[in-house]
Amino acid sequence: MFVLKGILRAESQEKVLIYLLVRETGYARSIAEFYGVPTNPVQKQLARLEEDGVVVGSYVGNVRQYKFNPRYAFIEPLKELLKKAVAAYPSDVQINLTVQRTRPRQPGKPSNRLRKSKQATNNDN
Repeated sequence: MFVLKGILRAESQEKVLIYLLVRETGYARSIAEFYGVPTNPVQKQLARLEEDGVVVGSYVGNVRQYKFNPRYAFIEPLKELLKKAVAAYPSDVQINLTVQRTRPRQPGKPSNRLRKSKQATNNDN
């Protein structure tokens, strides 16, 4: 879904900015995996955004992690625009953006997706 089509360069740029807005930090692979897109376009957009001063990157181990640059002159208007774009997203995408697992799952515990698929197959029988 590309809500800010007339304003931003590419859909991958919107995805990067939305991800960083909601999750505050991220790295190229996590952003690409979340949206199910190749890593290369995400890396290119992060490099462009860093070059323009919109985001800043730092190494955590050998992984480059990005966040919004608090010194960017238009950071608050940009965040407000992105918040309105998130509000235009479908509710399932909004929920997926905000839910972030920080602890590992208990061994043997099924995920919500597995539960839903098992319920669907049980209802079919």
